Amino acid sequence: MKDKNRDLTSDIALTEAVTASMAAAPAAAKSWYPGLEAHLERVKTATRAEFENREFLEALWSDESVSSTGMGSVKVGPALDDLEFRKWFSAAFSEPLPEDAVQAEAKLTLLYKELVHRLGEKCGRVARLKLNRVMCARFPQYFTTLADVGKLKFLHRALGGASSDHPVHAHIAIKRRLDALLGPVAPDSPNGELDRLSLPWFLYDHIADEPASVAEPSSTSEVAPSTDGLHPLPASLRRKGLTAIKGNFGTLLELVQVLQNGLTREEFADEVRRSNPDLSENSLGTVINTVAREFDLCVRDGDVYRLNARGLNLLETRDPDEFADHLLTKILGVDHVIKALEGGPLALVDLTENLKRVNPGWTSDFMPRSIIAWLTSFEVIQQSQTRKCSLTDRGRTWWNKITWQPEALKIVDAPAQPTLDAVSATAEVPNFVEVLHRLELINQGKLLLPTDLVRQLHVGLWSHPVRHFAVLTGISGSGKTQLAWNYGLAACGAIDGQTERVRIVPVQPGWFDPTPLFGYVSPLSQQYCSAPFLELLLRAARDPERPYVIILDEMNLSHPEQYLAPLLSAMETRGWIDLHELPEDVTDVPRRLQYPSNLAIIGTLNMDETTHGLSDKVLDRAFTLEFWNVSVDDFPGWDKFELPAELQTSVKKLLGDLSKALAPVRLHFGWRTIEDVLRYLRLAIDAGDTETNALDAVVYAKILPKLRGESTERFHLALSSAQAVLLKRELTRSAEKVSTLIVDLKETGAARFWR
Repeated sequence: MKDKNRDLTSDIALTEAVTASMAAAPAAAKSWYPGLEAHLERVKTATRAEFENREFLEALWSDESVSSTGMGSVKVGPALDDLEFRKWFSAAFSEPLPEDAVQAEAKLTLLYKELVHRLGEKCGRVARLKLNRVMCARFPQYFTTLADVGKLKFLHRALGGASSDHPVHAHIAIKRRLDALLGPVAPDSPNGELDRLSLPWFLYDHIADEPASVAEPSSTSEVAPSTDGLHPLPASLRRKGLTAIKGNFGTLLELVQVLQNGLTREEFADEVRRSNPDLSENSLGTVINTVAREFDLCVRDGDVYRLNARGLNLLETRDPDEFADHLLTKILGVDHVIKALEGGPLALVDLTENLKRVNPGWTSDFMPRSIIAWLTSFEVIQQSQTRKCSLTDRGRTWWNKITWQPEALKIVDAPAQPTLDAVSATAEVPNFVEVLHRLELINQGKLLLPTDLVRQLHVGLWSHPVRHFAVLTGISGSGKTQLAWNYGLAACGAIDGQTERVRIVPVQPGWFDPTPLFGYVSPLSQQYCSAPFLELLLRAARDPERPYVIILDEMNLSHPEQYLAPLLSAMETRGWIDLHELPEDVTDVPRRLQYPSNLAIIGTLNMDETTHGLSDKVLDRAFTLEFWNVSVDDFPGWDKFELPAELQTSVKKLLGDLSKALAPVRLHFGWRTIEDVLRYLRLAIDAGDTETNALDAVVYAKILPKLRGESTERFHLALSSAQAVLLKRELTRSAEKVSTLIVDLKETGAARFWR
């Protein structure tokens, strides 16, 4: 994804985007300008008789001077063959527009709608891209060369417009905004009018995930492009199939409809649940990933998912042909299905077996059947009652676009892997006594956690000859990440601040595959985009005699068995991790990497409603430590905030009593909360608050919000004990809140702070 700002509502942002987009404009643009200029002049001088002439109209609708047709395959011949249509077209396109800008826009909108209606009647489908470039050729003062409606609306939305605005308004609004920003084109400016006419195309290319170029960039693969301008990716770079979704195409249409104004991740998940109430929570992210990545319908813009050009086109047309270019060139197996059926119908079982030969990794029928189901849903193929598959009319249209021989994944013979007993770790295991000593130096003479806990982490990490993997779990704020970081520094001897062998990788929600860790090959540039995790992994492989430590922070915000899959398989016996199949002189990243035996991975995780549980595949490979017994007295920062001695003793007693009361139901708190309480008290007292009032406020804000649970004897006792502690200290507001929770627990069988 390009790291570009899609919000061009401010003049500053638009000015920067204009400058950058013009500087990066395709080199082919200048050679394209003469043809565009000649075409515009030819249409400008056309007579009414010419606008009725069949040959002239054929040339007008077929001309690609404004923009290429690309994937456009809708024929306009039936309309051009009709004399009534030609007479109407001649009259409508010969008539001058009103001088008033508002009236001119209204007339153009009516003309556009009437043209859509008449083309639909005569041709069955509307060639929208051809329609827009004809309108641009006839009315260049109101239209742009951005003829693809989805791309047009994508740019219009970035400039502050609405996705629902009519294409005519979008064209005019874009031109008006650019003219207001840049002023009129200078009369003596070479190519000035053509630059301004084409600037929206360049702007879209700058901010979008896919280029809007008239001529697609040349393919770097050995597979030749088709005459439709399609550039099929090599099999090794394609997505490996299509994930099954209940409702198939119908569900995609529903989700596109609700995405038109943008959705947050949570709202998107709610809409997925609404479309399939039986879907498990763990599958919500998979559906979102399928819509965004496999079908390329939306992009994540900050915290919001918004439709991209393809999604906006599908929203308007509801036509599966919007997927043709993407599925045929970027999804493994789709072109194989269509080519396999060119000779006639095939039994479903035979077609499935054909697909399984495309990817040796498809050892079951699941993925091949999913691909077939999607193509059936798109009415590209059809299945008879005897379970024979054949191409539909749409399928034969898609077949015509496949001018290459579909490529199967090659089976690469991996080098023989040594048995576990034969593996010798070249890195020397860190000495535990030295690690303890370094930890004390890092923590200024203190060992903040029990020696036994540090020993368990150390031995658990290094007891296996290759698989050095530990998981730290427990309550939030208990020091898991701090322990992992400090241990990594101590194990790598990095107490002098040299941390190039230790790295924290924050795990993000929505990691559904290994690309956030290992990087990926950009389908546009064909360059390898690396990632911090891979960089340390490569460094460890090149320096096998010294230990390296990676910390996966909050590792269960996504499913570890998904994004860690290659590592989990390779870490048992120093197996190989396949990264890419680019030519060796294209990137410094090797094609495959043997798992380094000097790498230690420490994952931290919290268990709450925002996270995922760990599968047996992960647990079988990890050494697990729990952080539940947090000592209030042992918190190392008691003297850090210079509270009065009496208040410090009082606060320590209060927090210790609350922690003891809540610990049986694991609702007690970690050292982060203790530090936040002390920071608040220091500032509140300086601001003139009373000690009791400040304590009441910070306990209410930092400790009580986590209280939640079902009706059990232990939870009843925990709430009652906490209430008693609060009443004893006269923390009235906090005590009253706990009292309401106790009432809720008795009356409803459940209680939670947030209600």
